[in-house]
Amino acid sequence: MDKRIRRNEFCVIGLPRCDFVFSSSRTCFIGYGFSESALEMTILRTLLEKRGIEGIEAAGEIAPGQSAFCAKICSKIIQSQFCIILANNRVKDGVESPSANVNMEYGLVLGFNKYVIPFQRDSQRLPFNVAGLDTIKYSNETFARQAAEAIDVAIAATGQEVAPVLTPDQIVESFLLSQRLLVVPITSEGDRSLFQMGQPLGFTMLMTFDGMRYLYFGNFTALRTETILWRIRTLEDIVKERVASLPQRVKMGIIQPEAVALFEGFFNEMQILLLVTSDDEREKIKATLADKGTRWPVQVFSLNDINATLQNMA
Repeated sequence: MDKRIRRNEFCVIGLPRCDFVFSSSRTCFIGYGFSESALEMTILRTLLEKRGIEGIEAAGEIAPGQSAFCAKICSKIIQSQFCIILANNRVKDGVESPSANVNMEYGLVLGFNKYVIPFQRDSQRLPFNVAGLDTIKYSNETFARQAAEAIDVAIAATGQEVAPVLTPDQIVESFLLSQRLLVVPITSEGDRSLFQMGQPLGFTMLMTFDGMRYLYFGNFTALRTETILWRIRTLEDIVKERVASLPQRVKMGIIQPEAVALFEGFFNEMQILLLVTSDDEREKIKATLADKGTRWPVQVFSLNDINATLQNMA
C-alpha cells in the first residue's frame, strides 16, 4: 500500500484547494438514507466502536459558518480510513427510488478512490450507474455478520490493524517533552499578554524546563505552506509593533517601567517552533525562511520527525 502523505489539491466544486490529507484519521464515513437504514446504523456504530474506528455521518456533523458540503461530507470522506455506503432505496407507495444524497456521496467516495464497502438489502435493486459494482446484499438476519466480516477486511486492507495507543494531542505533548519544553500555564498577566499576541494566529506559548526561555509553537498540520509562512510573518509584525509601543505603554501607566526590560529580554530570546505534515513541506518552509530571513530562529518539524523521535525514545 502507498504510505505517502497525499493531500487533496483539487476541489471538486471549484473552491481553493483544501489540503485535507487522505486517510489521515481512524474514521469511517458512512453514507446512508436517514429514514431507510436505522437498524443498520445501530449495528455499524457498535461494530466500528468495538474496533476503535469512529463512525462519521454527515447528519451528525455541525459546521457553523462553513460550507456544509465541504465540512460535513467531502473533508470527512477524504480523511476517513475507509467508507461504507448503504445504498438502500426509498420506498413510497410501493415505489422504490434511490437516495440522491447517498448516490452523491457514493460518487465522491469512488472519485477519491477510497476503500468502500457498499451494502444494499437483498430485496432491492441498484441504480444502473452502480449496478456493475460489487455490492454486499443482505437481510436483517445476515447484516451484522456480513458487516463485521467486511469491516475486518477493510481495516486490514487500509493498513491500520491496531488502534494508536496515544491520541494526536498526547503524541505532540510527548514530543514537546522530549525537546524539554512545557506548555506555559497562563496564570500571570505577563504570560497572558505574550500568549494573546500569538493566539489569533494559532500559536501556543511554550517554555523550557527551567522557565527561562519562551517559544511560540504552531501545530499547523492542517494548513497550507503559504498560510503557515503568512502566520509567521504576521506574528513577527505583531511582536515588532508591540515592542515599539512599550515606551508609550509606560507613559500611559499600562505597564511598569521595570517590566520593559523583561519584555525586551523575552523578545530578544524568542524562538518559533512549527509542526507541519510532510518532510517536503518542512523543507519548503525552511528554504523560504532561509532565503527571506526571519527576526527569530524558527525550528520546523514534520510528523515523520515526531514519529522518529518517539521511536528512538522507546
